[in-house]
Amino acid sequence: MPTTTRPTAPPTASAPAASPARSAPAVRVGKGFLVTVVAVALSHVILSDGLFVSLVGQAATNMGAGPGYSSDVSFTSAVVNTTLTMALVLWVGMRLLRERRVYVMVLVGAVGWFLTVMANVDALLERAYGLLPLAPMALFVLVTALTAGLLRPVRR
Repeated sequence: MPTTTRPTAPPTASAPAASPARSAPAVRVGKGFLVTVVAVALSHVILSDGLFVSLVGQAATNMGAGPGYSSDVSFTSAVVNTTLTMALVLWVGMRLLRERRVYVMVLVGAVGWFLTVMANVDALLERAYGLLPLAPMALFVLVTALTAGLLRPVRR
């Protein structure tokens, strides 16, 4: 009996390991916009709650409450907490969306949020659970989202 051999496929060169795909600048800015909107919402809630506690402390002081409760400490705590929350949510959000090199966005976002809050804090202190004006928040979101496209990961 004659033996037949089966034809085999020619050997192929193994493909190099795929490197993580770089996001296009527009996609990266879109991700930055989404993350910034979420960060603004969360930071604004923390700020509003903290300032409400500050207003309650101020009212208690005006009504003769004893020492030990300072509205100044509550105000400072609210501003610091909201700034740290902004930085953390921006960084974690962009990392969850698989973006790297986001430190410029985080820095601009944290400093920009602090400046936006301090420039418009009077609107929040007029009444409990007030809102920051829409125009400064929209400008903040736009600038922070645009900084997401500045530094992109380098291809290795």
